[in-house]
Amino acid sequence: MWWNAKYPNVMHLPHSWQQLQNGSCYCNALTDYFSAWYPKILGHHVLKLGGLSAEIQSDCFLHHAILLAPHISPPLQSLGLQKNTSVIQANLTELPFIEQSIDACVLSNTLNFSQDPHQILREVTRVLREDGYLFLSLFNPFSPLLFKRHLHAVPHPPLPVRHYVPWRILDWLALLNFDILDQKRLVSWDKHRCFPHLIAIVARKRVYPLTLNPQKVHFKKHELLTPVSAFKTRLLRKWVQLT
Repeated sequence: MWWNAKYPNVMHLPHSWQQLQNGSCYCNALTDYFSAWYPKILGHHVLKLGGLSAEIQSDCFLHHAILLAPHISPPLQSLGLQKNTSVIQANLTELPFIEQSIDACVLSNTLNFSQDPHQILREVTRVLREDGYLFLSLFNPFSPLLFKRHLHAVPHPPLPVRHYVPWRILDWLALLNFDILDQKRLVSWDKHRCFPHLIAIVARKRVYPLTLNPQKVHFKKHELLTPVSAFKTRLLRKWVQLT
């Protein structure tokens, strides 16, 4: 039986890191790691997909932060009160933006709770500008989290989760013309030091020339370079000398 990226059952995105076990620790680790890359971005708009991405602080490194989720939760409403921040309710598989209108995108563990990760990545590629940055994180399947079907913290309701091996995500990004700038394992405790819980990836949308064919330069052929013209010129010179 072949593995299908699109999950047959409906999945729900968590509204906040507080819904997950060790959620605050995960949020702080991702914020610290991604913050080192923020100064490299030139642009005005950063798109954060889902409630988890919305809580990753960006320190106002861009002029406008867009928080997008299928449902507007109270934590998302509170974040929307911050300066230069907008909140939009929309489907992650149908982003309401024109092509190449976003300078950076944050997908903080969004794919782990998504029914159709392929379509989300395609939409991110469409709206991300050339040389735009993608900040993505996942739960590490080679960690104790692999044996948990739900990652919710009590008393929150269960949250089904999907796990992806990192090279599968890297292959998807390569097919979508992304360069992988960096990847790192984050958050580990003493007894599980060799199995960090998070995988963080920084990628950049690749830019190709509009045409791969070199432009041909057309030169005007000089008449003296043709054999007939050269022969006629020699005859004319001899006739002038004889006369």
